[in-house]
Amino acid sequence: MNETEIKNWRIIDIINWGTQYFKLKGIDEARLTIELMLCHILKCKRVDLYVNFEKPLTKSELENLKELIKRRLRREPLQYIIGKTEFMGLEFKLTPAVLIPRPETEILVERALETLKKEFADRKTPKVLDIGTGSGNIAISLAKFLGDKITVIGIDISKEAIELAKENAQLNGVKNVEFIQLDLFDQKLINEFKKQFDLIVSNPPYIAVDEIENLQDEIKKFEPRHAITDGANGLSFYKKIAKIGKELINETGFILVEIAYGQAENVKKIFTDADYGQIEIFKDYLGIERVVKIKVG
Repeated sequence: MNETEIKNWRIIDIINWGTQYFKLKGIDEARLTIELMLCHILKCKRVDLYVNFEKPLTKSELENLKELIKRRLRREPLQYIIGKTEFMGLEFKLTPAVLIPRPETEILVERALETLKKEFADRKTPKVLDIGTGSGNIAISLAKFLGDKITVIGIDISKEAIELAKENAQLNGVKNVEFIQLDLFDQKLINEFKKQFDLIVSNPPYIAVDEIENLQDEIKKFEPRHAITDGANGLSFYKKIAKIGKELINETGFILVEIAYGQAENVKKIFTDADYGQIEIFKDYLGIERVVKIKVG
């Protein structure tokens, strides 16, 4: 993309060049990356790129694109660069204040939807607590797909996360969800919501602190550390949820948590030792144990 050719770059040229360039630089999903960058700059959908393949970019648009490319080469996640992502077919605004939603977390949402439909079909309005809500992707997805059949409360220690989650609720037209800045380790949580919930869902910080350096630069250098690790062995939040779960959920309720690779037995033991009921483990699309479902009673 040199200066003498800059005025002649069409959308198709950018896509072809960008795909090869990102592949050369070891960037995953090279074609998708350059296409989403173009959509961000041109304020259009991906299908519009294909309809307007021959359209040349302006000098200003090309300069903006070059800046986005530089950021991605520094390993900044694409989702932060363009300020949004997709989850459960819904669009969510994103900032570096929150964890980027992963496809595997959709397994958690799918199991939560299944549980709510199956176990609480005769309940007027089941109440759900989303612990560590982040961008609100889990809470909003549940509220969106079940509508006024449920009410959802999402909590997070981060003020920025709560503000973003509220924006995302509005973006997705969801009203049956509330977001509150609250720490899981704060006694105020129990004082305010004792025995109020039918279901707790959580994708907690589960990476052990000594595994952080093994993560991709996109994660360890850019995503919020408090949303990735508990600063210990990755099990702290499960222990806390097990400790207070029965004080927050009624006796017929359930807990659903996402887990890391290899954590299933440890997490199962935490809840078994805390005298919870039946425990089920579900795998993700890659066959990795990803979600643990715990019956309270």
